[in-house]
Amino acid sequence: MTAELHALKTAYEEEQMTPEEISEARGLDITAVKSGLMQCSTKFRRDCGKEGEDQSNLNFSVDEQERIKRALFDLAMSTDDENLRFKALVYCRDDAKGRKDVVKTMQGSNVNILMINERMKQVRQITDGLKREMMIEV
Repeated sequence: MTAELHALKTAYEEEQMTPEEISEARGLDITAVKSGLMQCSTKFRRDCGKEGEDQSNLNFSVDEQERIKRALFDLAMSTDDENLRFKALVYCRDDAKGRKDVVKTMQGSNVNILMINERMKQVRQITDGLKREMMIEV
């Protein structure tokens, strides 16, 4: 997580600032702030309805995870169906690497909010220029 994303997350989650307040305080576009918060803040995603409530009681314990992994691996190695073996082994590897974890994937997308903010400024400048040109022609 970049320093800017960490600052956004801290402002939203710990300092209880709204995205609008963060935008004003940090001199960022509101779209950039919301995009950054969507990327790094579970609380913001929950508040927006993009992430469900905590369902940790539905997760497996470490022991259960090990038994499931072992059973899946045993199934993969004991089957005569090469296609099933391949799919089960790929699933085991991907799960072990964290590729099946949606939150990690979202956080790893590395959207640069400073770049978004700069692009929004450029769009506003172009829009303002076009508005001025249209007013001169009228």
